[in-house]
Amino acid sequence: MNKTSKIIGAAMGGIAVGLALSFILCLATSVIAISTDSRATLPGLFWATAGTENGALALEFQPNFAGIVVVIALSVLVRVVMAVRSSNSSPGPSGHN
Repeated sequence: MNKTSKIIGAAMGGIAVGLALSFILCLATSVIAISTDSRATLPGLFWATAGTENGALALEFQPNFAGIVVVIALSVLVRVVMAVRSSNSSPGPSGHN
């Protein structure tokens, strides 16, 4: 596999990991807000407040899309750097670095 396709694959994987990480963090913040019945904040990413509306459980939340983009960009950066470093350290066709 050539270096360009490794980098593109790593970037796509980084996007997926960043989205999943953001989702899990937002879900965890929502669960904390519901379980403590108060406002829970993940600074720069998300806040959630639990309450009731017409006797039913309600959740009010506000994501910070700029913060989520930063999380995704950092995960892409880490994955691409790891892919570049691993391709640089792998032996070439002759078995030498």
